[in-house]
Amino acid sequence: LAALQACEKSSVPQEPDTPQQEQPVAEPPICTYEYDGKEYPVYSVAWSADESQIMVKISPFKEDQPQTTYAVIGINSALADVEIDVDMAWHNDDYYFIYEDPLMYYSQYRHLQSGVIMVEKNADGTYKVIADVVLPDGKTFKFAY
Repeated sequence: LAALQACEKSSVPQEPDTPQQEQPVAEPPICTYEYDGKEYPVYSVAWSADESQIMVKISPFKEDQPQTTYAVIGINSALADVEIDVDMAWHNDDYYFIYEDPLMYYSQYRHLQSGVIMVEKNADGTYKVIADVVLPDGKTFKFAY
């Protein structure tokens, strides 16, 4: 009888031997972009600007991580503060667009189907970027920052 009592399971929940680790709090994204109707976070934004072009690279990965997914949106510097209708503009001259993720790649050499791109220079030297375009295969890409 004593042996049966020693083997009996306790109905009282017991604390685990190791303390529970707290989950790290996710850092909020800088902004978001939309690809093919799905929204993704943006954790890194990088700018490059000179007399000939203004380029912005965005990614859902932080700068210290491999950039396996990214978009590059750019314009000819002469078109700063102008809404560019990609139907009426020259790709790789008036505007630039590249998108890459592990499954898709849209080269800067493929003309976008339709939409608008605009890059405005702010008074503090930063830029406002708007891209609302239809990609060569009919998928959409939207970004505003």
